[in-house]
Amino acid sequence: MGFGSDLKYSHDALLKLQDWELRLLETVKKFMVMRVKSDKEYASTLQNLCNQVDKESTCQLDYISNVSKSWLLVVQQTEQLSKIMKTHAEDLNSGPLHRLTMMIKDKQQVKKSYIGVHQQIEAEMYKVTKTELEKLKSSYRQLIKK
Repeated sequence: MGFGSDLKYSHDALLKLQDWELRLLETVKKFMVMRVKSDKEYASTLQNLCNQVDKESTCQLDYISNVSKSWLLVVQQTEQLSKIMKTHAEDLNSGPLHRLTMMIKDKQQVKKSYIGVHQQIEAEMYKVTKTELEKLKSSYRQLIKK
């Protein structure tokens, strides 16, 4: 019975593909979680650095030169970068990372559902090919005897 055995290989290949996709999605999720964490830490470090510089710079505002203006601009730009990094990390966490988590759950549910349906079909096929076939053979033998 080639039909049933060929489907077995297709079923196994499909399960391997589903497992591979789930592992890849989990890897992407792990990467994104680490990215969010490191971006938040980087933003926090930049902000702490700016706060420290602000504390040290406020007492030296007696003379304003081009160098001090440039330095102030660097500090302001760093502070702005810190805020942008923090916002982007939060957006990544609440947007794509959340959707990725939902996609993983959906894929797991689809796999579970597929396995359940496949088992049900296999049980039905066994019932038809074995049980009902035996009944037909036995009724055929009885009819031959008559």
